[in-house]
Amino acid sequence: MKRRHRLAALLMSAALLLSACGQTDCIEVKDTTDISFSWWGKDVRHSYTVNALKQFIQLNPGISVQPEYCEFDAFQKRMDAEFAAHDECDVMQINYDWLYRYSPDGTGFYDLYNLADHIDLSNFTDEQLSYGVINGKLMGISNALNCETCYYDKGMYDKYGLELPETWDDIFHAAAVMSADGLYPLQLNRKASWMMCIAHQEQLSGRRCFNEDGSVGFAKSDFVQMIEFYQQLVDSKVTKFFNNVNSLDLVNGICAGMVCWISDAGSFCQPAVNDGRNIVVGDYIIEPGCDIMGWYAKPTSVYCIRRDTKYPEAAAALVDFLLNSSEMAKLQGTEKGIPLSKSMLEVLEADDMLHGLPTDANNKLLSNPQVKRVSPYLEIVSLVNSFETAVTRVLYDGWDPVNAADGLMQTAYLVAGK
Repeated sequence: MKRRHRLAALLMSAALLLSACGQTDCIEVKDTTDISFSWWGKDVRHSYTVNALKQFIQLNPGISVQPEYCEFDAFQKRMDAEFAAHDECDVMQINYDWLYRYSPDGTGFYDLYNLADHIDLSNFTDEQLSYGVINGKLMGISNALNCETCYYDKGMYDKYGLELPETWDDIFHAAAVMSADGLYPLQLNRKASWMMCIAHQEQLSGRRCFNEDGSVGFAKSDFVQMIEFYQQLVDSKVTKFFNNVNSLDLVNGICAGMVCWISDAGSFCQPAVNDGRNIVVGDYIIEPGCDIMGWYAKPTSVYCIRRDTKYPEAAAALVDFLLNSSEMAKLQGTEKGIPLSKSMLEVLEADDMLHGLPTDANNKLLSNPQVKRVSPYLEIVSLVNSFETAVTRVLYDGWDPVNAADGLMQTAYLVAGK
């Protein structure tokens, strides 16, 4: 049973009660309402989402909402527990790979095609909706597209007489020049390190880590070379080891660039922009002549409805509000990326809110047809954890990459179910 310590708060006609869950990991807002809604994010997202729900209740006085929210890691643990206990919320913001974690056969969530009278699907193209389709059923709707993107301090590159990197050789050359002053040309957190190594290996090998049918496309030699490449990135001082990376390294002048999701560009890069730095969106780094680009797009997040919700119409009204309303558009802005919804885009355009790094990065993504849809397997936490274990063993424990690759390869076959 969930542990809830009640604190007073008033939300329109409903009493929202805040509680701490798992000490500092989660915050839950509880009231006696019709529907519940869960999401993950940082404080800025929690703040504007709660404010948006106030407006939703104003517009829909017959519906009240019980919010639950956490940081990302705690949220996934909660989702696992709630699905195991069949206690999930009526409306959920989930990560893309969780669609296949919780609904591999298209039965884990409510089919949103059956709620088309309550959710304006005309705001989305068939291609945009297809991200959430499993076995012909619409399990969820994406709010925006995301891609790991390179951002550079152009002034810093100009200072060293360097062009912004376009190839892998360029980034290693930048490291050779900048490292004498203790500067890194890029910073890669854990997920960015994993995705960049995937891109590099797919470009070099001409094979995908996971094929379109979900089977593993890499041989063991590919996993070995991925580990060796990451070791090269660290040894050549392209980046620090990801466990030592700080999100403030860019603004503090420790690095001259970073790789992060479009939806993170504001929080990770904006402090440097506010400090007067000329931060620009760079190209996706490639190996000249490669057949596979290896950089991927995915939904920033996906909105789903509980498969057996007692209030499907009310839940659908909330999903429509979150995806399509002018109220949510103005509060959310580009914090979760550039919205896919046509109606939201119109609001942001009218209010001159489509500018800055997230917009530039989104335009970069949309203008490059070689950036393909990500395999959901690439984001599965156990696989990224296995990559972390492998590179840590090589960098710190002296393992041979050939031996360290065994666990990574086994995890890849495990998540693919092959």
